[in-house]
Amino acid sequence: MDQSQQDELRRFLRDDSLRAAALLSSGYQGSAYLCEQGGQKLVIKEAGGGFFTGWFHRIMLRREARVYQLMSDIPGVPHSHGMLDDRYLVLEFIDSTSLKVDQNRLPDKNAFYAVLRETISAFHAANVAHGDLKRRDNVLVTRDGKPVVIDFGTAVTRTGNLYDRLMFRLIRRFDNNAWIKLKYAGDYAAISAADMQWYRPTILETGFRKIQKFWRFISFRQLRKRRRRARENKK
Repeated sequence: MDQSQQDELRRFLRDDSLRAAALLSSGYQGSAYLCEQGGQKLVIKEAGGGFFTGWFHRIMLRREARVYQLMSDIPGVPHSHGMLDDRYLVLEFIDSTSLKVDQNRLPDKNAFYAVLRETISAFHAANVAHGDLKRRDNVLVTRDGKPVVIDFGTAVTRTGNLYDRLMFRLIRRFDNNAWIKLKYAGDYAAISAADMQWYRPTILETGFRKIQKFWRFISFRQLRKRRRRARENKK
């Protein structure tokens, strides 16, 4: 961003009424705003919290900015304009909806997950592992049915600090398992032979899934889920 663009964003951020009208989301970690600048739409992420938590969230936001720098040329990941005043992360806005909303309305499911697979492999090759891909809100569906991965706040990098370097391989494994979970909607018995190469559940994931399966059984949730799937398949 040049100086005039930065000044325009600062004016936007100082105007409480503009910020309130442009609020996209808000939580304990911070807020996100949609700002239109010169015909270009941008997402501005601001860290939230009190004295200690705010300090920690700002560190995490700067960390996320560095992660985006490693993925500047990867399709399916928002372009980052970097940090503004060391307080705000400025990202490209992508017109889309959440996979959580559109998972049953994908125009071509196999094509969508094939492209998502390419995106995940690309940021892994760039030494980035996401760590929270099981949350369908972190995968967007564009208007033409393409996937976009967002929210790298918990990502680790193979070239980062000691924690990142130690955790990279495990988090990369979590990402691959998450792709399987998303593509097959948790139906692990349906995994194709070609996709089995990406599925390596950890002991923690296997144990949690067994507990989850038992709870679904005693609460009849699994039965309700099957009936809902059957109704959806008839449509």
